[in-house]
Amino acid sequence: MAGASMSDGSDENPIPLNVTPLVDIIFCLCLFFLCSFHFKQLEGKMDSWLPKDKGIHGTPVQHVELEDIKIWMKWDSSSNTVTRKVNQSEAANDSDLQALLAQRRTNFETAGKAKNEIPVSIDAAPDVPWKDIIKAMNICKREGLEKIEFAAPWPDAAAATAGS
Repeated sequence: MAGASMSDGSDENPIPLNVTPLVDIIFCLCLFFLCSFHFKQLEGKMDSWLPKDKGIHGTPVQHVELEDIKIWMKWDSSSNTVTRKVNQSEAANDSDLQALLAQRRTNFETAGKAKNEIPVSIDAAPDVPWKDIIKAMNICKREGLEKIEFAAPWPDAAAATAGS
């Protein structure tokens, strides 16, 4: 019988060992790891830009998802100027920047958003002069874009090179 003590005095099993709690704990750990395991997905999501007015039924899209307005500013040390982009479009001067912002504002307004609900995010490199950032903010205000946010600061160049 399992667990029965031998009375003949042999030293084969001097201390009776109950392994039932150990098996229970191992079983619980196996269940835990089995339930928390995530399989790697072999098929992923693919980004695609398809025409919105064509398709199976050819009906127009009822709800258009608009991309937030983001102004990218970077200092070009070779020409001592600031390069500015509104989303993917480059603005050569202030009037181009204002025209691009006006076009984006019009897109939001046709989608039914009010002027004070249109988000504008300014993402400027640390070496961009403040006067150029203020100028971009003034252009946004002239276009009626009141909800201006600043992106998180760029990592310090010295810290970035020390980390790698």
